[in-house]
Amino acid sequence: MKSFRFALFLFLLVSLCVVAPAQQTAPPRRGPQRVVTTTRLVRVFSELETEWHQAVQQKDSAVLDRLLGEDFQEWKPSIAGPVPREEWQQRAFAQELRSFQLRQVAVRSLNEETVVVSFVLSESVQSGGKLEEQDSFIVDLWAKIDGRWVCTDRYASPVNGPAGRAVVEDVKPNGKH
Repeated sequence: MKSFRFALFLFLLVSLCVVAPAQQTAPPRRGPQRVVTTTRLVRVFSELETEWHQAVQQKDSAVLDRLLGEDFQEWKPSIAGPVPREEWQQRAFAQELRSFQLRQVAVRSLNEETVVVSFVLSESVQSGGKLEEQDSFIVDLWAKIDGRWVCTDRYASPVNGPAGRAVVEDVKPNGKH
């Protein structure tokens, strides 16, 4: 199971590295905009993700026990290794989640028992008497275990730029980076 997770993580990382530069160099599209239709999977997993974040707001361990796998772990580029579930939950409950919003939700079914959900998470968090706004790009790996969906892994990275939107710059290489 751990080798599958690691392989999936590498696949996601490589996919993001390959897709992101291609998106940055694409010229702006003109003409009619694409209409995004919410699929059944997007609706189902948007509801599960919303329920998860509401449980964090309400510090409801019982809901998190139902939604997160026993071996749940979070991966962040700022932390050397995975954060186990117990430590993640302690950190989440140590601050006050004032509000949150899920944007750009995408769901990819790998098979009948495995789904990858990605989205931008905007949070307003009160921690240490200070209110912070933060945006993160999230990739969650969900698995169907005993007939119910549980999240086994989360990959989270901060989003830079105004309003949580990545700023695209045309930077010419100068050999100093």
